[in-house]
Amino acid sequence: MDGVFGKAGILGVLLLFSLSGCDFRRVVVNDPLVADSLEVLVPGKSTMQDIATALGAPDEIEEGASGMVFRYRYGDSKTMRVNFGWLLRVLLPVAPSMNLGRGEGVTYILHVALRPDLTFDHSVIQPPPDTPHFWFWPF
Repeated sequence: MDGVFGKAGILGVLLLFSLSGCDFRRVVVNDPLVADSLEVLVPGKSTMQDIATALGAPDEIEEGASGMVFRYRYGDSKTMRVNFGWLLRVLLPVAPSMNLGRGEGVTYILHVALRPDLTFDHSVIQPPPDTPHFWFWPF
């Protein structure tokens, strides 16, 4: 009996998952940052046009007292969700969302500093924050 109930339980869980709405997503923002493209920039000589030619248009431009800062972002995130409320779409006019999911995202930011005369000064790549060591959600 235990073997039959165990198989029926597994089949029931598989049926539940097959009827639930699940999705897998991967979102990539911009091209990966390449350190080789920064080697062509010479401090004090490379202009804004040289930076735009080497790296493309920045995602954000900020003006400060000591010059401008161009910011380039690269992001890669992956998520998986299971929506058990999708089962109730057949019975209810409004489907409640009961999502279980987890995702991980990685975002790098390249800061390119310009001098007041709008020539290249230096660049810094900001790494993504560390992932937490404890996840409350088990999925």
